[in-house]
Amino acid sequence: MQLARIHHVAIICTDYERSKRFYIEVLGLRIVAENYRAARASHKLDLALPDGSQIELFSFPEAPARPTRPEAQGLRHLSFEVHDVQAAADELAAQGIVVEPLSVDEYTGRRFTFFADPDGLPLELYEAEPAENLDALLLKLEGALHLREVRASAVQIEELLDDDFRELGVSGTEWTRPAIIDALRDEAFSERTMSEFRVRRMAPDIALVTYRAHRAAIPERAAADSLRSSLWRLRRGRWRMVFHQGTPL
Repeated sequence: MQLARIHHVAIICTDYERSKRFYIEVLGLRIVAENYRAARASHKLDLALPDGSQIELFSFPEAPARPTRPEAQGLRHLSFEVHDVQAAADELAAQGIVVEPLSVDEYTGRRFTFFADPDGLPLELYEAEPAENLDALLLKLEGALHLREVRASAVQIEELLDDDFRELGVSGTEWTRPAIIDALRDEAFSERTMSEFRVRRMAPDIALVTYRAHRAAIPERAAADSLRSSLWRLRRGRWRMVFHQGTPL
């Protein structure tokens, strides 16, 4: 047997609506499925992280409390990886979540901190391995949006585009994230290449990307060149595109 990865972690909560708001609105997890099992008087909410791993949130009537303190045998805590622990901790604190002072792992040198969900379950923010510099990271993310397999996947597009994403099209049409996803389903794909790629950090959590794009010719349309600009925003430890515009040449 070869285990591939952790698929999900199951959590039983005392107040379903309260915990649902916490994991969706505070931690930003994406709903995969939500069901109510009447025979068991139980809610079951499947939530996904960007890497595809999931949390199953359950409610059961009269489920006994599980002690968190003092520490006991068994599952100890759930840890989430973020690129900027301090920024993520500050975002939690701004929402009234109590976060412990940051510590440094004596073995890896990475920073971490703890907080708790509404039922007191210990949760950790753990610093990711040092990533490539911002220019290289945004080049990879922007380039991913030009790939056939990404453009054909609503899930992957949702992970790259911010909830507030807007695009101003050549015709003057304003596109939202749902509209872009719908349009790409029926797209006649063309290979795209980028050149003159530049990144300008506008703020700690905002970066402006500009480049020249070339779209290869296909039977449905001619080749085309354009000047492109994107705004990327860092939120909850990850960069997502919040605005895009193209100017034809």
